[in-house]
This record gives sequence, C-alpha cells and structure tokens, in this order.
Amino acid sequence: MNNKSINQQDHLPFPLFNQKFFNEYSQDSQLIGHLNQEMLHLNHKCSYKWMNQPKLEWTLDDDIKILVITWNMHGIIPGYSLKRLFNIQQVHHDLIVIGTQECSRSIAVSLLCESKGGWESKLKDELGKDYVKVQSTTLNAMHLIVFAHVLLVPKIKNGRPYTLSQGFMGIVGNKGGIAISLNINDKIFLFANSHLESGQNAETKRQTQFSKLETHFENQVFYNHKNVSYDYLIWTGDFNSRINQQITTQTIRHHSDFFMWLSNDQMYQSRNQSLNYQSFFNEGMIFFPPTYKMLEYQNQWAIDKDFRIPGWCDRILFKENKKSKTSSHTQDFQDNLPSQIKLQNYDANFDIFGSDHRPVFAQFTVSFQ
Repeated sequence: MNNKSINQQDHLPFPLFNQKFFNEYSQDSQLIGHLNQEMLHLNHKCSYKWMNQPKLEWTLDDDIKILVITWNMHGIIPGYSLKRLFNIQQVHHDLIVIGTQECSRSIAVSLLCESKGGWESKLKDELGKDYVKVQSTTLNAMHLIVFAHVLLVPKIKNGRPYTLSQGFMGIVGNKGGIAISLNINDKIFLFANSHLESGQNAETKRQTQFSKLETHFENQVFYNHKNVSYDYLIWTGDFNSRINQQITTQTIRHHSDFFMWLSNDQMYQSRNQSLNYQSFFNEGMIFFPPTYKMLEYQNQWAIDKDFRIPGWCDRILFKENKKSKTSSHTQDFQDNLPSQIKLQNYDANFDIFGSDHRPVFAQFTVSFQ
C-alpha cells in the first residue's frame, strides 16, 4: 500500500472487507484508479507495521504482536532466503504463525511422504535463535507451525494439534484442514489452516468443508482445554475462492476493474449474504491483486495453456469468541465489549517466487488489558 490515500494511520482500525467498504471507497476515483493500475500491472509492494521496534522484554502490560502467513507453495521448498517474507531485521513479532498448502512436495507425493522436516529446518534457520518452535502439525501437503519469541515462550503452554481430512471418502488429506490451540496465560488461541476444494463451480462444497472444519476444531479445543472454548481464532488457507465473472486473457492484457473483480469474489459474496459459517468471521480489506494463478518466477498471471480465472484464493480470517457467562443480560454485555484482537495490516508479498500463488500475511495485536 504505497499510496498515501490508502495508507492506514496506526491509531485507526484496518478497514474490514464488507459492503461498507464498497459504499465508502467506490466514490473515490483516485483510489480506484490507483488500485486498478496496481492490480493490472502487478507492481504491488507490501508494507509492514511496527518498523524498527526491537523488543527487550515482554510483560502482560504489552499487546501480543502476531504475524500470520498463508502460502500455497506449489510443492517446493525455496532455495532462496525468505527474509523479505518475515522481515525480522526490521519488525518484531511475538508470535509467527505459518500455514502452508502443497508444502515441500506435491499433493500426490505427500500422500506417501508427509514429512515437513526440511521446511521446518529452513524456517528455523530463517528466523534464527530468537524464535522457538511451539507446535506444528501436518496433513498430507498441509502444514501449520507456530513460532514464539524467546521472551514469550515461558507464557505459553498446552499446545495441541488437530487434523481433519476431507478428500476422497473423507479419509484422504489432499483437502481438509489442520489446527493448533495453545494457552497464553488465561487466553486460548486457535490457529487453523485449510486447503479447500478447487474449481470455479465448487464454492458450495468449499463452504460445507469449512463449516465442518470449524465445528470439528471448536469441539476439539473444548475437549482438550478442560471444557473451555477458545478466545481467538485466526484461520489461514487456500480457500480456492474464485471470481464470478467472465475474465478472459484479453481482459487481463488490456483492461481490468479491481472493484468489479473484488465485488464478485465468491467467498465475499457468500459471507456478505450470510450463507455460511464464514459470515461470522472478519477479514481485512483487500488492497492487493489476486494471488492466483501466477507465473512461478514472474509477476504475471498465467494466460497461456495454464490460464485460470485469477482469484483471491489465499486468505486470512479471524474472530474473537466473547464467551458468555450465565444470563442473557450478561451475554448482551459481552457482545458489546470492545474487541481485544485487532487487525493492523493485511497484504500480499509479490517478492516471493517459485509458486503459482503468492504469500498473504496479516499482522494482529491482542491485548490482555
């Protein structure tokens, strides 16, 4: 977001992806012109919050700063540095959560060999001695890992992994999801990662898969954390959402309309009409181009034999569970409490090559006050 008209001030909440956005921003011709040009030419440069703020200690008076990344890796482990993805020399995070799909190997090969040891080793090398692996889990080609800064590690306990296959016959893990729950003091964090059904006409099936995953993970957390529900859920994944619009190679070459494409995003349309469980989640406003389907080593969409309608497949959703107490009056009060989890940034990184997807990341703060 390198245009001043769309930069968000630190004291303002990051705008959420909903109909209010289209009503407010669609009247700004300068903004729309900038976004359309950025998407068409794929010259997007991502931005990070909290630049040059090293951390020397962590206490409960501080917010937790969380970096969450989702990336469909297209079956590769990059041979190059990922410093531009984590940016740890300039930006401090207390937690770093990385959800990947088609990680390390293709889906087919991963059916025979799930190990993600090579990928985890690379991540440890990239993040260095200041970050410690808290928990990881794998299902076929999906992988989810949580790293914590050494200053936060003593506050973390009860890490638990979960998986649910939703591929062939409900037993093959080429599609489905994985999750990790953990306690930080008295709060339960749940991080999920999923790879949902692909295809332009599979949105209904994707929503069914998502709702089953959410129910499964919620039940598992409740059981494993002594009948207590989670406080915060952050969900990464290749949701495989596509654009409900006839986009041709000629459209991509000569003309594009960011707002038209975005308003026709399948997942947005389903959520906006409250057709699925995702309608209860929040998502940051999308100021970045579709991250699929890209050329592997060039920032252009595939428009030849591998052409697919571009899509914002790679997304990060979140929500807070404001736990009810004993009465309906108390429940109403809980619903009106200010949210303790705040989205500070939502962006894609088009400097990371090797896959037909580009990574998407979000930065959150969670307050214990």
